[in-house]
Amino acid sequence: MRCTSETNALSLLAVCLCHSLVAFSQSGPSASPEKSARIIVAAPDKQSGDIITIPPETSWAGSIRNGKQSVNPNSAGDFEKWLQHQSAQNGLQSQDTKPWHIIINYDQFDEDGDNIHSGVIEEFWAGPKKFKIRYASDTLNQTDYGTDRGLFRLGDQRWQNRAEIQALNEVISPFFYVTSLQNFQMQVMSRTFGTYTLECTVFQRNGVISASTQYCFDKNDTAALRYTRGEGWYQTVYNNLTSIDGHNMGRDVDVTDGGHPYLKLRIETLELLTQIEEKDFTPPVEATNLMGKRVSGVSAKPVQTAFPEWPTSLQQQHFVVTVGIVIGKDGRVTEAHAISGPPEAYKAAEKTAKKWMFKPYLILGESVEVESKIQLSNN
Repeated sequence: MRCTSETNALSLLAVCLCHSLVAFSQSGPSASPEKSARIIVAAPDKQSGDIITIPPETSWAGSIRNGKQSVNPNSAGDFEKWLQHQSAQNGLQSQDTKPWHIIINYDQFDEDGDNIHSGVIEEFWAGPKKFKIRYASDTLNQTDYGTDRGLFRLGDQRWQNRAEIQALNEVISPFFYVTSLQNFQMQVMSRTFGTYTLECTVFQRNGVISASTQYCFDKNDTAALRYTRGEGWYQTVYNNLTSIDGHNMGRDVDVTDGGHPYLKLRIETLELLTQIEEKDFTPPVEATNLMGKRVSGVSAKPVQTAFPEWPTSLQQQHFVVTVGIVIGKDGRVTEAHAISGPPEAYKAAEKTAKKWMFKPYLILGESVEVESKIQLSNN
């Protein structure tokens, strides 16, 4: 499973792993106009010869433009082929990936552009059940060990929050969000920004008003990922490209939310591991085995929602009810308890919450129970 106050004040504790390492390629993929240019998310007036400016996404739409090629919305085989092909060329989450080591520095910003959190993520990966991830930041210091016996945690016992998980996924698993989509239409189109054109695959959910998920690549044989439009108003750009074992990686990755800076990610180290020592991936005796325990503080993905029938006395009022829920291993809500909002709305909110379904939450491929919260509103 990947779940994942100033940086200068942080010191990532040494990880004593005695591996032989192969550094990433300094030359990176072959040069092209798209690759040599830096991509930013900004107002169009910042366009220049060496910058590709992509306008900020701040609105929702119910449909997408006709692309050059359409794919049957239910063609799971076409999507799986696309995902396998792109994962083999971008990021580090494909079946043929060799063991690797990465260090990522990250900064998180609030809506005003202030740097609110900084940290370092370091991972040694040798397989889906053989990895070691360390978080060192102003709010989290922990090390996770993935093993055949389960997931073990040393240090802070809380689960990584959304930003901390996203900071890792945007770099090593850039297709993490599209794998959660259901009932979508897939199209291929060209998008032009100034004098630059990117080839984009667009995913639009059917029958709903939503923002289309997009993955845009260079127009050349290497098909390096340069831009993604993910959940909500998140947009991600990949710059300063390099290559490791045939995989394209952006050493500078910027994530914006509604056009505002949200995450700045910088790869400091990216290496292949040529020798694996079992002891280096063995958790110490004091580490906690997390398998079989209920998870809290993570973002569960709803796949089915419902809306309450509020009491007549409340139907003309604006209010929000927060409901604490327990999601079972199969994704169904097994418990629901309203914790805030008008008390007379609690029964309807709890009844509705139990109709929701979520994508099962996995740890090392095994589903677990999750404690979470949802909000139901009357507008």
